[in-house]
Amino acid sequence: MKGVQLGHLARVSLPALRCFMLYIQEAHPCRLKAIHILNTASWIHHVMRLVIPLVKSELLNMVKFHKGNVPENFPIELMPMDYGGEAASIDELDRETKSLISKYHQWLIESAEFKSDESKRIKKASWWGFFGGSKNNTVELDEKTILKNLQID
Repeated sequence: MKGVQLGHLARVSLPALRCFMLYIQEAHPCRLKAIHILNTASWIHHVMRLVIPLVKSELLNMVKFHKGNVPENFPIELMPMDYGGEAASIDELDRETKSLISKYHQWLIESAEFKSDESKRIKKASWWGFFGGSKNNTVELDEKTILKNLQID
């Protein structure tokens, strides 16, 4: 997390964070065993306060923070060359990530503005409708229509 500052947190939109966490938990194409976050900053607990309500407890138990050294049981093939591992170097991974971000730049900007048109959403009947009450967005039926549709077994 070198170079990451608390000010970066202000740039994260909560709807985007919620969608990302939903993706990680429900739609990610690979099965996660653990999430290791290395070189954590002292303010990471502030970030986790925002993330914890959005994360299932199973995933939360997989997250492990490391302030200094890499844990002994961490697979070497997943570590960047800079840390003595077999994966690509951090600079190479950085260039690859930046190229992906620039490739999808316009889509990322547009996707942050996605909104649903709630007027087209099918409304659910409320429990209050059972007692003759109505909700302002449910269809009102008169008594004759209700009795015509009534089927007794």
